[in-house]
Order: sequence, then structure tokens, then C-alpha cells
Amino acid sequence: MSARHERATKLRCVIRALIAIVTILIAYPAVWLLASSSWPITATLRHIASAPNCDFARLVGLAPARRGEPGYWKRNDRDGDGLSCEPWPPMR
Repeated sequence: MSARHERATKLRCVIRALIAIVTILIAYPAVWLLASSSWPITATLRHIASAPNCDFARLVGLAPARRGEPGYWKRNDRDGDGLSCEPWPPMR
């Protein structure tokens, strides 16, 4: 075999090893997060999906949400009353 072929083979092995390490570093915290949550796994996944904004929270069915419930994110609580993604202006 040529030296060039051997270097390419070693490079492929290193790349595969790095991909495996990155996969483990991403997968382990994700599994730990789902397993350690006090909510069911589906509620936890919906809670994570509702993080970007209220449109996503409404899409997954978690809006409006009270503090401590799945779907509540402090940044989505406009008036700080403990209720996120409430209809705006408030309905009376």
C-alpha cells in the first residue's frame, strides 16, 4: 500500500472516532435530561419544543402555561404574573 492510502485510512478512522465521541457527548445529556425530569417523557419533549416562542408552545398544546408546568418559559411571560403565552391583550 502507498503512504497516501495509509494516511487516508488513518484519517477516516480518526474522523469516525471523533463522530462517535461527539455523538456520545450529545446523547448522554439528552437521555439524562429525559430520565431525570419529573414530567412524563412526552411532556418533557413538548416542553423543550415549546422553548423558542409562544407559537411553538401553542403548536404543541402547552400554551398558556403556569409557572412550574410544562411549557412555561420565563421569557414568554410578558407581564411576569406566572402565566406564559397568555392571550394578548388579556381577555376579560
